[in-house]
Amino acid sequence: MANETATLAAYVAELKFTDIPPEVLERAKVLTLDFLGSTIRARRDAESTASLLGMLEALALDGKGHSTVFGDDKTWTPAVAALLNGALGHSLDFDDTHADSSLHPSAPVVPAAFAVGEMVGASGRDVLTAIVAGYEVCCRLGNALDPTSHYAKGFHPTATAAKPHRAAVTFSIFSRVTLLQ
Repeated sequence: MANETATLAAYVAELKFTDIPPEVLERAKVLTLDFLGSTIRARRDAESTASLLGMLEALALDGKGHSTVFGDDKTWTPAVAALLNGALGHSLDFDDTHADSSLHPSAPVVPAAFAVGEMVGASGRDVLTAIVAGYEVCCRLGNALDPTSHYAKGFHPTATAAKPHRAAVTFSIFSRVTLLQ
């Protein structure tokens, strides 16, 4: 195989809400709500929350923005909101797990979809389509990593494979919003 990236990119670009089976949409909604619940709980109860917020303050990344961190009254920049939602949603370790790839797809996918979707005013359908596309890319890349050898080298698939997942989500939303303008 020589065109894996092009194949995945075409899938993300061409995926339409109406093409997604109802049971997949329903599962994506349930996984998203589960992740949001974990994020909201972690904002108040995770031991790591104070350190995360302290790090953002020390790096001068705690400025006001227009993006939501679930369970927080303050708004943040899109990038920081995605970072915080991802870290918080995973911090209590109640987020979903894709067993075959040994990763937690919601942690990189859902926060990126919400941050970008909120930033560009995407519809709920576009955000949900991006989440489905992100899960597909996430799990396929995670399987390709061979989680056992990845862990043996000291890496966690969720962290090392997250950039392509977030890129797929971002591309999915931007391509839909741009096409409508």
